[in-house]
Amino acid sequence: RKIIKEKGKKSNPRAAEEELKRQGADGYIVDVLLHCKRADSATLRKLEATSATEGEMAIVPCELSDTSGETIVVPVLLSCIDRISSVRVHMPKDLKSASDRKDMCKRMAKVDKHLKGNIPLLDPIKEMNIKDAKFKMLVQKIGLLEAKLREHKLFGTAEEAELFTSYQRKVEMQTQLKDVQRKIIDAQSAVQLDELKCRKRVLRHLGYTTAEDVITMKGRVACEITSGDELLLTELMFHGVFNDLTTEQTVSLLSCFVFQEKTKNEPPQLQDDLAAPLRIMQESARKIAQTSNECKLQMNEEEYVESFRPELMDVVNAWCHGAKFSQICRMTDVFEGSLIRAFRRLEELLRQMCQAAKAIGNVDLENKFADGSVKIKRDIIFAASLYL
Repeated sequence: RKIIKEKGKKSNPRAAEEELKRQGADGYIVDVLLHCKRADSATLRKLEATSATEGEMAIVPCELSDTSGETIVVPVLLSCIDRISSVRVHMPKDLKSASDRKDMCKRMAKVDKHLKGNIPLLDPIKEMNIKDAKFKMLVQKIGLLEAKLREHKLFGTAEEAELFTSYQRKVEMQTQLKDVQRKIIDAQSAVQLDELKCRKRVLRHLGYTTAEDVITMKGRVACEITSGDELLLTELMFHGVFNDLTTEQTVSLLSCFVFQEKTKNEPPQLQDDLAAPLRIMQESARKIAQTSNECKLQMNEEEYVESFRPELMDVVNAWCHGAKFSQICRMTDVFEGSLIRAFRRLEELLRQMCQAAKAIGNVDLENKFADGSVKIKRDIIFAASLYL
């Protein structure tokens, strides 16, 4: 019989078939005639069985010759059947009466006595006439594996059962480990989902999206920037910070977004024309950090502000005014390769800022960023090869 979990509920035939394939032998119940007896406490402890509810004792299979037993029909899962015999005993139409079941017990005892306990097994190929090539190959593989199993030195020994129990425990622990790992992944996904909600809250608070999560013009400008902190750069652009700066000051300020390396020396003492825009940028960064914390997106305010490093502002300013590469190398302890990498990232950021200014229709700002790109893109820093 098939196991039907929800009787009366209509289900998709294809889904039901897939579920049956997944269950395998556990999806069927077979009515088996067994000679059983009520188990005493000693047998229960030995077999690690559990007693039935309401004070009834559990039943266990017993020998056919055991007079204390009773032959009953027991429904079992198909997976519990280990082997099927080719011997067939004719059964009465109805096994509800105790006399018919007792008669069947006597027949089975006679068969067992006649065959001397060597009951032949059912051959699925010869006796069931199964001609499927894949099935025949599967039966051959099972036979080879069983032969190898019987040849093993541990087969049939007391140590075999102990090792098998240990292996079963190992498999169970591996299954539990996979379950725990899956729960960890689910928990991490939940944490990331909470973080996503907080980030969306920050974007709404700063005006990058509407209450319906529709991207605003401010958000579209931020989408154009990928080589620097898009939030802070967009805030500076919309607050008109770059409008009042010269091209050299603008490029120098943008260098804080592309240089991330720590230097041995203390930050340089900047001139007033560079220190003023730096202070404005740092104040804007503090506001973003405070907004993030208010929206429950935890952010260290000081670390966030200090991540924009001003060590190359005077170097970039000198380069924009036409200084030589050897001169700017003497102005800082940063390696030459790091300088070249920072300038190339700065030129990429200037191109993105140019596109961002174009998105809001600010032609003057677009020309300023384009002019800054022209000023820094020269000499050995942007040479195709250093092997000249």
